[in-house]
Amino acid sequence: MKLHFLLLLMLFFISACGFSPMHSPTTTNNSSLFENISVKLNKIEGVGNKEVGFYLIQRIKDRVGTNPGKDVLILTPRISRSGYGTSSDDVASRYDTTLIVSYEIRNKKSGSLLNKGSVKSSSTFAAPIDPYGLIAASNNAEQVIAKDVADRILFKLAAFYSEETK
Repeated sequence: MKLHFLLLLMLFFISACGFSPMHSPTTTNNSSLFENISVKLNKIEGVGNKEVGFYLIQRIKDRVGTNPGKDVLILTPRISRSGYGTSSDDVASRYDTTLIVSYEIRNKKSGSLLNKGSVKSSSTFAAPIDPYGLIAASNNAEQVIAKDVADRILFKLAAFYSEETK
C-alpha cells in the first residue's frame, strides 16, 4: 500500500514540474509562421540533384509539416563534388561536397515573388578504398548538407515571415 502511495506521489510531482516525455508530439510557438507555406522542387536535372532535393523536402516537411499554404517555397538544388587530398597513387583520399540551393517564395494564386535567396553548405568526407564505402560516405555527406541547408532556409523563412507579420 505504501509503495502504491509513493508511486502515485512521485507521478504527481513529476507531472507538476513540467516533465513531458521525450518522444511526445510537440508544437512550437513559431509553428504558426510556417502554416502558410507549401514546399516544392523546381524542375531539376541530374540524379544527384534530385536525391538532394528529396532530402531537402523531407527535412523541411519534418520541421514544418505538410501545409497547403497560400505561399509556395520553390527549391532549386545544385550539388557538386570535388576531390582533394590525393594519395601517392594520384587517387583522391578526401572529397568536398558542396550544395547550393536557390529558393523563391511565391504567392500560390498570383505567382508574385515575395522573397528569394540562396543558401550554401559543404561537407568533407574521407574516401574509403572500397567503392561501396565511397558511395555510402558520399550519400551520408549529401544527407548531412541537405539537413544543414534545409535548416538554414527555415531560419531565413522564419525571419521573412516574422518581418511580414510586424
